[in-house]
Amino acid sequence: MTLIAGFFARAGGRSPVLVFQMAALAILVSEHSMLEIIYASTTKYLEEGETLNLNCLIKHQQDQLSQMEAHWYKKTKQQNETGFEKEMESLHLSRNSDPKAKVTSSLVLKIQNVNQSDSGHYQCRAKIKDTVLTAVGHFIRVNVTGVSTVNTTESDLEQNKALRVDSELEKMWAVVMISWIIVYVKGPVS
Repeated sequence: MTLIAGFFARAGGRSPVLVFQMAALAILVSEHSMLEIIYASTTKYLEEGETLNLNCLIKHQQDQLSQMEAHWYKKTKQQNETGFEKEMESLHLSRNSDPKAKVTSSLVLKIQNVNQSDSGHYQCRAKIKDTVLTAVGHFIRVNVTGVSTVNTTESDLEQNKALRVDSELEKMWAVVMISWIIVYVKGPVS
């Protein structure tokens, strides 16, 4: 019943009859087959050279295992989508002796030594071949920044030495000014 309530909540002004029909169809389909993707929508911040790991949990029925296709996709700022090579994705399948059992498999995307071109929006998608069953996950935003390094050069050391000298001169000047103010307020010592 919560499925129907969910359809009514997302109906957005549609006819209640149409919404009810959509909910009933979803219930019928879900009784006989199931495909669902589960992971949080998030933003990941990485520095160049780190490893990106994305995990997509896919709930499905055991008997759908042989027809299931699942992949990670990346959408870039240019709005084009790219898939990944098989070596970058690994599908960990769950097994159960009951063909109607609901199981969870995992699709892991691993990109080692990321660089700024790996930044973008990533999404997991799954489908069962020769059916209308498809599932699409949230977008995960990945932001790869350059490696922050501190390089100390001779000119940096000279600047730091100059700052230390300036700082000492400022302290001496402050002592002279404070002494002058004390002498001015109190008058000369006799």
